[in-house]
Amino acid sequence: MTDKMEDYKEKIAALQEKGELTAETLSLLMEMLDEMAEMNRSNKALRRVILKGQSSSMSTRLRDALYE
Repeated sequence: MTDKMEDYKEKIAALQEKGELTAETLSLLMEMLDEMAEMNRSNKALRRVILKGQSSSMSTRLRDALYE
């Protein structure tokens, strides 16, 4: 996932250099990239919990997140 995010950042930078992005668009894209990074981190943490075999005693919040 990080390779894709780096590709997105490069594409955004290229568009910004060409002057094809407004400040609002750039702000939105950066916010979306930050959200993707947080989701990626969260997914990795959830996978670690599952791999540790703690799924039988998982919390309601974790179970709900996994079923989404």
